[in-house]
Amino acid sequence: MAEQEMSLRERTRRAVRTEIVDAAMSLFLSQGFEATTIEEIARAAGISRRSYFRYFASKDEAFAAALASIGRTIAETLSRRPADEPPWAALRRSFDPLLEQAGADPNAEALGRLILERPALQQGKDAVWQTEIATALLPRLAAGGADDGSLRAHALSAAAITCLHVAQAQWLTADEQRDLGALLDTTMNAVHPTA
Repeated sequence: MAEQEMSLRERTRRAVRTEIVDAAMSLFLSQGFEATTIEEIARAAGISRRSYFRYFASKDEAFAAALASIGRTIAETLSRRPADEPPWAALRRSFDPLLEQAGADPNAEALGRLILERPALQQGKDAVWQTEIATALLPRLAAGGADDGSLRAHALSAAAITCLHVAQAQWLTADEQRDLGALLDTTMNAVHPTA
């Protein structure tokens, strides 16, 4: 019985965290990161300021949690890719959910700009994403029998994330007409052919 209660408590905690992150992201995108206060986030999430601090110590933490969830989605997508798909090609395809969201979400460009404006958060996001993606990539590399699979997984993960950054930076320029997926194809193919 205690395990079930704990499970319910943890599910409730996760649901509240998600509501806070969603409220924070909505406010960050509509009025900017600096202009958004913790009080506004708490109010939008339907909780008190004090309750907010039970879940996050700062605005940066809420933003980082939102970015970490994107990294988990990429890693999960990578884990579901066909086992015989080459690692670099699988990495490219693992970004598809992010690219679909970028194409459909009218706030995607604002989010990209917000990330670029906060280099410390981008570095934290990159570290979390790299670990998540490398962990998902490792079984694909270990199948080849190499002793340095973990090192290679982290290197490939870091390279793919860097390719995404270069593509995003170009995508956010005023005169760019190509979509983010085409730009990511270009950057990743510059490192190694994905086909």
